[in-house]
Amino acid sequence: MSLGPIGMNSGMDINSMVSKIVEAERLPKQQRINNEQTKIDSNISAYGRLRESLDTMRNLMTNFRQEKAFAARRVETSNDGVVSATATTEAIAGRYAIDVLQLAQSHKVASDVLPEDAKFGPGKLQISMGERNFTVDVRNNSRLIDIVRGINNSNSNPGVRASVINDMQGPRLIVAANLPGEDNQVGIRVDAAKGDNLNRFEYKTLEQRVRDLEKARNQAQELLAPLSPEEQKVADEIANRNVEAAKSADQELASSAEQAALQTDPTAGSEMSESALAAAAKAGTEANRYLKPEERIPGWTETASGTLLDSYQEPEPELDEKALEKSQQVPGWTNTASGTLTDSYVTPQEAQQALEVQLEAERDAINRAIKAGDLTEEEAKQAVRAQLPEEQRAYLERVDKTKQDLDSAQDAFDAYQGMIQVQAGQNSEVMLDGIAKLSSNNNVIEDAIEGVNLTLKGKTDPNQPASEIDVEYDREGVRQDIEQFVAAYNQFHQVAKELGGVDPRTGAAGPLAGDSVVRSAESRLKTVLSTSIDTAPPDLKSLTEFGITTTRRGDLEINYNMLNKQLNNNFTKMADFFGGNQGFAKQVEDAIQSMTGVTGSIRTRERSMVERNHRLQDEQANLDRRMESIEQRTHAKFSAMQDATSKMQSQLAGMMNALG
Repeated sequence: MSLGPIGMNSGMDINSMVSKIVEAERLPKQQRINNEQTKIDSNISAYGRLRESLDTMRNLMTNFRQEKAFAARRVETSNDGVVSATATTEAIAGRYAIDVLQLAQSHKVASDVLPEDAKFGPGKLQISMGERNFTVDVRNNSRLIDIVRGINNSNSNPGVRASVINDMQGPRLIVAANLPGEDNQVGIRVDAAKGDNLNRFEYKTLEQRVRDLEKARNQAQELLAPLSPEEQKVADEIANRNVEAAKSADQELASSAEQAALQTDPTAGSEMSESALAAAAKAGTEANRYLKPEERIPGWTETASGTLLDSYQEPEPELDEKALEKSQQVPGWTNTASGTLTDSYVTPQEAQQALEVQLEAERDAINRAIKAGDLTEEEAKQAVRAQLPEEQRAYLERVDKTKQDLDSAQDAFDAYQGMIQVQAGQNSEVMLDGIAKLSSNNNVIEDAIEGVNLTLKGKTDPNQPASEIDVEYDREGVRQDIEQFVAAYNQFHQVAKELGGVDPRTGAAGPLAGDSVVRSAESRLKTVLSTSIDTAPPDLKSLTEFGITTTRRGDLEINYNMLNKQLNNNFTKMADFFGGNQGFAKQVEDAIQSMTGVTGSIRTRERSMVERNHRLQDEQANLDRRMESIEQRTHAKFSAMQDATSKMQSQLAGMMNALG
């Protein structure tokens, strides 16, 4: 049996005993800290709610003070599927009629059907989009997909995209610009061997091909045009030498010189050989035969460019037969043109035939030289031209090159198998009020009307009236802003009543009951609401003029009949009441700023609550440290007591055993 004090044995619960002692010591102090912490948190939250409700009103008044609400414009369109619009504060109120003539679209070209196993290259594709261009190197035996990847993956690609569509007859290459507009036309030039499939990706319009051909013919015309006095002197010397050469033993070589002289000096023809005269007569007959554009321009159709058709008008029959034939080939010719001018004009057919005449005699001499000296054609040509004066050699070389360029242009025109246009790159176009034509390289026309941006969505149906755009003052927006202000004030009034009042049913007081900050906020705002604005128009001095009044409950209500009347009749004057540095909005802002600003009363109270919270946290930390110290000391005492008791029990047990 145990003879020790009750509970003083080795099995007692020291931790539980210490915990209860410490808890009894902590409880009153911890309860005080907790109560104060709850009150601080409640006050901080209450001040935050009050400040937030006031700041909401201030932000609304900032919009009024800066007159943004009154400068805003409202835009409505009669056909949103065709055109929509947005307006800035610079827009002038009015109604406008918009006809969308065409939408902007990107340029797109396509190749002809290609063989499934077609191989391309080696060569280069020089691709352009507007003024920007890049080059794609095509390796030998490349596939169509390799070309597509080469175009799309090029680091210098300005916005051209290639793709393949699988036609029922085979694949086609599609190349399109990413950007719409006339300034972003796609161009493709090919640098590859003749006959390579890569040439099928060249892109030239019919107008470009005709223009290249006409350019070569124009060069021939310029070469055969009447000479200047200095050039005529040289030509006369060449003609005289050719006449003398015609009398030499080598009649064929003389014939070449005679043909060259025929062009520059027709009088020399009397001394030419009969073969030269016959050739010249034949060439002249062919050159003077009138050929209509559709007869002499390969690929000509009635749907060809209007510009080309206009440049080849049929003249009225007021000239002689020769002049009439020529006049029909003179761009821009009228039937009142001079007959002398007709004689001096060289048509494309005359140019080509004359070049043939000038080179025919030289070819005969070259053939004779080849037979006589066993020479190549180029060697024979150089040998024949070496016998001519420098001026004549230079002239014949110009004739030769012009003929080559003309033949090359004609071959390129006849053999064109490149890309064709499937979608024209074009700007958007609209007609404003039936008189002003506007354009853009995309489907957004900025500042089409001052302060108004148009977004085009479709073309106007010719059988339907034009779309109408109404630009008006944003009265509805101002009405909503006023409603939001009234709602914001009523919310503040409700929050202030909840936080600073006492519930009459339960008797529970709000967290800020009796706080002067709440009473001060309500008082300041009520003063502003009832104050007249001296700078406002006579019939807009106070809120009551807008139909905004205070109810018995203390909140605001709106008489919409009065408000709508002011919005409709005095909209432009309302800014004088709300705006400016002395207007209603500024007074509301100043009143709220004095409470919610950095030095305002509510901010000051919030900072005070935060400081009290910090002090309370320090008290909590001190209490925790003191309780920890008490716990350690108490636990040590009980542990020592337990050890002493254990020793006493051990000694007593030994004595009892000794006594037997």
